[in-house]
Amino acid sequence: MSIVESLPPRPLAPEELLRLNAADALELVVPIEDEGRASGVLVATTEWVKGLAFDAAAGSWTVVETVSLDGDSERIDGMQTCEAEIIRFRGDDPEEVTAADAPGTYEPTVDDGAPVTDDGTPIDDDA
Repeated sequence: MSIVESLPPRPLAPEELLRLNAADALELVVPIEDEGRASGVLVATTEWVKGLAFDAAAGSWTVVETVSLDGDSERIDGMQTCEAEIIRFRGDDPEEVTAADAPGTYEPTVDDGAPVTDDGTPIDDDA
């Protein structure tokens, strides 16, 4: 049975992700959402990374991308590629998605000491 066939016909609860992570056949299972049920999941073994997305219209999971981890491909690169394909599957452009509207893809930056508002927006002193 494939990983997709073993998944329920709905987004995954956090407890289900924990059980998948404990499976011997998988090394890593990571949701692309930060909270709640996961409808986009990155699954990795020593040989590949797969991006899985829940298709609400079909009521099932689908593999939207597979990256083989050969000598030239790092796992992190495969995970980023698969995450981008899940975002595309949802109808968004991963190049235009920001941390605010794409939980799980935020990469913090070093604080350069510039003043910001309470919500983190830079303050333009020249305005």
